[in-house]
Amino acid sequence: MPFKLLFVLILALFSLTNAQKNCASAPTSAFRILCEQLHRWDTNARAAPPVDDKIPLPPAIPGLPAPTLAAEIAPVAATPYQCMDLQCLSSYLGGRQLNKAIRKEYRMLSDMERSRFHAAMKTIKQNGEYDKIARIHADPTIGGGAHGGPAFLPWHREYIKRLEIALRQVDPSVALPYWDSTIEDRLPTPKDSHMFTTDFMGETDAAGNLVKGDFAGWRTTTGKANVLRKLGADGHGFRDTEINWFLQQTSPEMIFGYSAPQQGCTVTTNYNLIEYTHGNIHLFIGGDMAEQSTAANDPIFFLLHSFVDFIWEMKRQQQAPFEREQMYPMDNTQCASASHFGSASMRPFQPWTNRDGLSNRYLDLYEYAPRPNCMMGPNCGSKYLFCDRSHGAPHCAAQVKPGGNCTGFRSGEDVCLNGECRAGKCVQTEKATPTPKPPKSTTGSPITPVHVSCYNEHECCGTWATKGECRRNPTYMNLWCKASCGQCQPNYNLATECLDRHKNCGQWSRQGECNKNQFFMTENCRKSCSKCGVSRAQVCGGGAGSKANHNRVTQAPPKQAKCTSPMCFNENLCCQLWGLMGECRKNAAWMTCNCRVSCGACIPQNYAFGACADYHPQCGLWAGRGECQKNGWMLENCKASCDTCVSFWELRQMCRGSQSGGRRTRRSLSSSLAAEYAPAIEFDDELIGPELFSRMAREAAPINEYNETTAIPLKGISVVGGDINEEHVKNLFGDQAQLAKPPSAAANGNVKKPKRKVPESYGMPSV
Repeated sequence: MPFKLLFVLILALFSLTNAQKNCASAPTSAFRILCEQLHRWDTNARAAPPVDDKIPLPPAIPGLPAPTLAAEIAPVAATPYQCMDLQCLSSYLGGRQLNKAIRKEYRMLSDMERSRFHAAMKTIKQNGEYDKIARIHADPTIGGGAHGGPAFLPWHREYIKRLEIALRQVDPSVALPYWDSTIEDRLPTPKDSHMFTTDFMGETDAAGNLVKGDFAGWRTTTGKANVLRKLGADGHGFRDTEINWFLQQTSPEMIFGYSAPQQGCTVTTNYNLIEYTHGNIHLFIGGDMAEQSTAANDPIFFLLHSFVDFIWEMKRQQQAPFEREQMYPMDNTQCASASHFGSASMRPFQPWTNRDGLSNRYLDLYEYAPRPNCMMGPNCGSKYLFCDRSHGAPHCAAQVKPGGNCTGFRSGEDVCLNGECRAGKCVQTEKATPTPKPPKSTTGSPITPVHVSCYNEHECCGTWATKGECRRNPTYMNLWCKASCGQCQPNYNLATECLDRHKNCGQWSRQGECNKNQFFMTENCRKSCSKCGVSRAQVCGGGAGSKANHNRVTQAPPKQAKCTSPMCFNENLCCQLWGLMGECRKNAAWMTCNCRVSCGACIPQNYAFGACADYHPQCGLWAGRGECQKNGWMLENCKASCDTCVSFWELRQMCRGSQSGGRRTRRSLSSSLAAEYAPAIEFDDELIGPELFSRMAREAAPINEYNETTAIPLKGISVVGGDINEEHVKNLFGDQAQLAKPPSAAANGNVKKPKRKVPESYGMPSV
């Protein structure tokens, strides 16, 4: 342990020095602060990777073959936070009919809507849900994908969705508003906005403590009596130029962004990235908001990120629906930690992956109301705003609080809240309208109980825990057997044999989940799935009982295909693309074996995945022997030697599945195909660039008498002996593609460059 701690400290010191060097060229002091913060977050996330270079496997069951693959966490909504539609959410609210949440700009809320929003926020603060959610954002070892790379946008989309669901459990009429801080940026002194008054986000004392308003006295997760702010000390609000830059981007690297690239990354830091520009608002608020570990203590955090999510949705609306769900930067550990890989788990929101944050289904739960604009009237449709016509094109601005700076407005604007501008200061001349109290049905109702998400994912978790596997095999057990290993506190009796542990077990059973999600359902919905006739001890204890009930603890087909992929490598160049298309979940057994890096099952420790480099020291030798032409494994893992460094769009073209014999579509395939086999991908030939359109198709592989795959046909790039359209390879790489030479051959420089041929096999060549 001391050695490991020393290693982490050395790594942190090295990374800090590297971050200071990388951030020295930042154009402003605010960006330099943000740059150093993002690099620190990245360093801490890398120092505690969620998985290592070995796949976590479950313990063996006596009398049965050793397991080859870990289970897949059940994709059922075990808590309301996992819901992705109103019907699911309604099931947690007593069947109450729900409407889609309409996220409005905070000042566009009516006084009653704002009062109800504040009341719901206060309730979840009192019942502990707010602090529970806030703590998630505090630790890069818990949510490494929150910052420092392309998962920033999808991670925060899921994060604020959960805060909104917590609010709707208190008051179903509430939606999470957004804060458009361009409205404050029009003022000569933005901190003088009415936004920071008692009726809105609250007022601070001279020391910056939030002491007035509905959010006064909010004890923080770090133990302070009040939220702390340092308004205007640094940074500024969003600017339209920043938003417009983002909306004009077309490449995934600029939309999502590598915000903390390491040495070797081919993409340099771009301070126009939305992760940087949104950081200016964090620094403008200051105090708790200025640090990632404490930012979520301030309720304004969620209003800011609601607007960030809105800006992203504006961009998504420019894209085709399929493009929104598939465009994501290439996985590259030199540019972002493995927590940002497209198919990596969106921790701690498992079973979500980062690609799930790209789903179009989020808008089944909420939508955004338009931003305020001067076409809505002289006050932009709100009594708390005005239309600034004195500084270029008309733009909505926030009214200034009494005593605030109101200089610079020359077109008769109604600048001051409940007053008028005199000698450059707002003077109150009207009595403020009291904010209405929310109905007693909201404030007087019992505090909504916290929903417990504490479930095992396997029927044998209790047996394994009793035998000490939580200590011997913590990587697997602490993730898949949380309840039995004491990682959380269940609200049911773990010792009860025949029990439905979740209120929705009956509903899930009727929907066929007992068969589709055998691991989770057999453990947690035993009564509804009629599994009470055979005890867990009989199934998991070994001997004849285990053999007789083998099908009880394995997913169909009964026996998993044998995995022969060694160490922590992808076996195929198309793995990342398949992962973005959801194959890590839909085709879990094959993908976890053959695309283990892209599926987040392991993180390479001895090479930089995604770099245009050779991942194995023997690559040059193998390439000189012609393995690039014979072995598809080389294309993915010997990119420098095989000249297979490709962009996102090149990868999509290369992995398409059209062939000379005609195009197969999903409709032409058998509906009974097993999910154990590699996906094939097709793209319409006439579509290129961002218009490329994909369809998934699978083709069953022959199996032997042991139910093991003997060949995995794949149209596009072969896996084991399958075909590839040679024309596609030639179009991508050319007849004169450069091949790396072994040292002896490279010395004379006269090695003939062979024409690239179709790969004949997959798997690491023999050394």
